[in-house]
Amino acid sequence: MNKTISFIRMAILFALGMAACLLVFGEEQDDNLPAWAFRFIIDKALGIGLCFYIGRLYKRWSKIDPWLIAYDKMCDEVMEKPNPMYLDNDKED
Repeated sequence: MNKTISFIRMAILFALGMAACLLVFGEEQDDNLPAWAFRFIIDKALGIGLCFYIGRLYKRWSKIDPWLIAYDKMCDEVMEKPNPMYLDNDKED
């Protein structure tokens, strides 16, 4: 049951993220300038609103969902011990 709920939460976050990308990066095709401006403002506002909502859902679910907890833990471990190969070790002469 926990895996099913986690999977559904991931699917919701993914679907909302895809909708937000389409709204933010989508191009309006209206010939009428006022209609184009109205759709432009509405689409971009909805896309940014979805990004905000995704952040709120992630913040809420990352405290209770085991997959998101594991993801956060993995990210924290990488930030504490980064791969030395990818650190900026270039010594300029």
